[in-house]
Amino acid sequence: MKPILAILILGTALSLSAQDVRFGVQGALALPDNDLTDNADAGLQLGGHVRWDFGRGHGVMARVDATWFGENDGVTVNDLAIAADYTYHFERRQRGLYILGGLSEQNYRTSFQGYTQNNSGLGFDIGAGYDLDRHLGLQARYTTNNFSDATYSALNLGITYTF
Repeated sequence: MKPILAILILGTALSLSAQDVRFGVQGALALPDNDLTDNADAGLQLGGHVRWDFGRGHGVMARVDATWFGENDGVTVNDLAIAADYTYHFERRQRGLYILGGLSEQNYRTSFQGYTQNNSGLGFDIGAGYDLDRHLGLQARYTTNNFSDATYSALNLGITYTF
């Protein structure tokens, strides 16, 4: 719970100093990697985000994502995440190619036949995107999270729409 509180405090502080605050939604195809492939197939991710633009290409995107992975041999995996990613647009405005890196609090729920296991913890995100205009963008984001007995990672290939 502490990482979630820290992300929310960071987001509030950043919003007070940002030049431009915008809200949006995103959707992605979620492709499992590492130990997650043992329990899940490709799935869908939906979420919402808030973008803060600090000028000169720098920004932060705070987001909440829910992911439903495909069933694999009777096992289902769902994920709920809250995250904050630093973004840098190479054109020094909120358009064109950008890179991102950040932290996410992940909560994976794995349902096996007869019981459910919950894993949660701090994860890391890296990726790149391309904002076609002020509203529509494409994004590839890799998220990884290490638990005591497994590494759950996923490549998310998606689309963003910012109002």
